[in-house]
Amino acid sequence: MAAIFALRPAPMTGLRILMAALLCVALAIMVPAPRASAAGASVPIPTVVTRTSPATVVPGNTISLSFTLSGPAQEVGFTYVNEDTLEQATLYGPTSQAPGPYSAQAKVPVNGSAFKRTGRYKLLSVSVVLVSGQGSVRYGRDGNVTFLSPGLEAPTQRPGALDGVDFAVNNPNFPLVDNPNKKAPVISGVARYDQVLTTDNGSWTYPPTGFAYQWLRNGQPITGGTLNSYRVVEADLDQTLSVRVTATRAGYRAVSASSLPLTPTSPITATAPTLQGKMTVGEKLTGVFNEASVSTGTAGGPVSVKYEWVRNGTPINGATAKTYTLTAADRGAVVGFRAVVQAGNPATATRPFTAFSRTVVRNKSHTAGFDAGTSLDLFARNAAANLLLYPTDGAGRWQTAKTIGYGWDVFDLVFNAGDFNSDGFNDVIARDDAGTLFLYPGNGTGGWLPRKEIGWGWDVFDSVIAAGDFSGDGNNDLLGRTPSGALVLYPGNGVGGFRSPGAVGQGWDALNQVFSPGDFDGDGNPDVMGRDSAGNLRLYGGNGNGGWTTAKAIGTGWNVMSRIGGAGDFNGDGFNDVWAIDGSSQLNMYYGNGAGGWKGAGVVGWGWGGFTAVF
Repeated sequence: MAAIFALRPAPMTGLRILMAALLCVALAIMVPAPRASAAGASVPIPTVVTRTSPATVVPGNTISLSFTLSGPAQEVGFTYVNEDTLEQATLYGPTSQAPGPYSAQAKVPVNGSAFKRTGRYKLLSVSVVLVSGQGSVRYGRDGNVTFLSPGLEAPTQRPGALDGVDFAVNNPNFPLVDNPNKKAPVISGVARYDQVLTTDNGSWTYPPTGFAYQWLRNGQPITGGTLNSYRVVEADLDQTLSVRVTATRAGYRAVSASSLPLTPTSPITATAPTLQGKMTVGEKLTGVFNEASVSTGTAGGPVSVKYEWVRNGTPINGATAKTYTLTAADRGAVVGFRAVVQAGNPATATRPFTAFSRTVVRNKSHTAGFDAGTSLDLFARNAAANLLLYPTDGAGRWQTAKTIGYGWDVFDLVFNAGDFNSDGFNDVIARDDAGTLFLYPGNGTGGWLPRKEIGWGWDVFDSVIAAGDFSGDGNNDLLGRTPSGALVLYPGNGVGGFRSPGAVGQGWDALNQVFSPGDFDGDGNPDVMGRDSAGNLRLYGGNGNGGWTTAKAIGTGWNVMSRIGGAGDFNGDGFNDVWAIDGSSQLNMYYGNGAGGWKGAGVVGWGWGGFTAVF
């Protein structure tokens, strides 16, 4: 019998409490920052940026921005693009060498500046050069870091809003002049798979000084298709392709013209392949392709088929069988099974058929088993503070329970976190009454590896739950709810720690229990459930990218249950279920239908009301 003795950590010192409070204030909500070791210079963040000049400026006006940086900077630049001419210009602000935050204004007159041209100016980025040659950082309009000098740590907070500082210039001395297109661009090349298409620039009334290209599939921009040439890919077959060429010339309005559309085709047809298996690191996937469905059409000749697995569209070295076992390298990626069909010898036509996973590959979630299996396991803490594991066989039957720990009454909150440190085994996270968070790594056989302290100040939350991979990067995350109802996402970093947190909801104090059943609505992404004061059970669909899809009530009368949770698929039908303990101490299992609803329920245990924790 494996056992672990949990010791009570020392209480927080006054200094640590003060630091936690300051971090909470900085995040504007009561959110504890994950523990991280300081390394390198602190990267300044533009916490506030506002436009203090009119929305439209004219000669004689001054363009001005008011900003606050979280730390000193040697240079601050706000780069704009004139959306009418596509010319870029940068507004520079005063700098400060003194430690600590500082506020200032960036100003430039319309006359004689890089912003003299008439047009609509949209902020593209904010660049900050650190003092003493320590490097630089650039933030995009969406707040994401687009450049960071080597050796600098990415900031743990996001900038303030950067999308409300656009403006327009109306300068009669530098008006916009049209440059009409005289001849649309023309695409040349063979519209077949893997062939390269090329566009000319068309012709314009005045000779342009620059061109920008955007290839379009069914009228929508193709990611990365921004050169004057483009290689036809699988997704283009039997779709409409065109290209949009935008001509620029200093002082002239940027004008676009599009080519006539064409439709890449292939004489080869076949039934699309399918992909079977769980998108979880360590799981084996199987690709299915019906070679008998292949028709070579006008290409004729013998048929050959080869197989490959792809990661984010790129073939995986050596993965050429019909099965593939997911590795750590696949975490956070979309994996696909591809059948490449060739007709003729030598080949006269080639066509790939690829089945991609619906979601990224993820670490094992909390709905997978804690022991060597993958079926549902439940943990329970009894009145003697022993931690018990109740495994199942994956078909709705309990296996022999065992004690896996003692002294767990030092924790006020305990839950299965899934594989939180990327070692392939599920883990447990526990919080003590001082707010310290501990990771108890599982060893894959129902036992433990040495524990690790992973955070402090977590007592600001009245609920913390395992969220699965809520952010969509492949790592398991946590959600914390404050007493005021803010729901905060702490994305896991895959090595037992956290990335920068962020609020993902308000008003969650209306729910008296919150938990994640894993993927309950069948879209492949983890969801969240909660019970309101009226006893309604509500489903909040996760979108797999740190946000939500829909919210709906999926049950009533749940206020008769003392505890509710989700731990995986109990009956082995492939769909996650929900357990609940009623007033008679019975453990009830509510079987999910894989589409956000139910297909039955049953009592699966008795005497569960005496436990002080179940998860």
